[in-house]
Amino acid sequence: MKKERRKDVGSHIERYKKSFHHAVDGIIYAIEQEWNLFLIMLFIVIILGLCIAFPVTIPELLAIVISAGGLMASEMLNTSIEALTDLVTTKENHLAKIAKDTVSGAVFLFIIMFIAVIGIIFVPKILELF
Repeated sequence: MKKERRKDVGSHIERYKKSFHHAVDGIIYAIEQEWNLFLIMLFIVIILGLCIAFPVTIPELLAIVISAGGLMASEMLNTSIEALTDLVTTKENHLAKIAKDTVSGAVFLFIIMFIAVIGIIFVPKILELF
């Protein structure tokens, strides 16, 4: 017999509403508590300003949106994995260090990709001014 989880209680619509509220709670927590996510969002606002100053094509905008969303999502996954790791142990632990370091490395790779996308799109546009 299948054991029900708390999330399995209620109608489909009630469960979707709960899932939506949990997702929003997670985003709000990350924005309020994670300085790195706040900085990423601030940088994205600056990039959106560049999109207005230097009109971008639909494919360029799509690349910006996908890479920005991926960067924000990876930072939130980083927060989640760090919290879960701290839940399991707050003592120095080699495996906990691996978990935290590799997820931080994933965020770093996304940052590099995002900067590359921004550079590929905006450097030529800026150079045209000179």
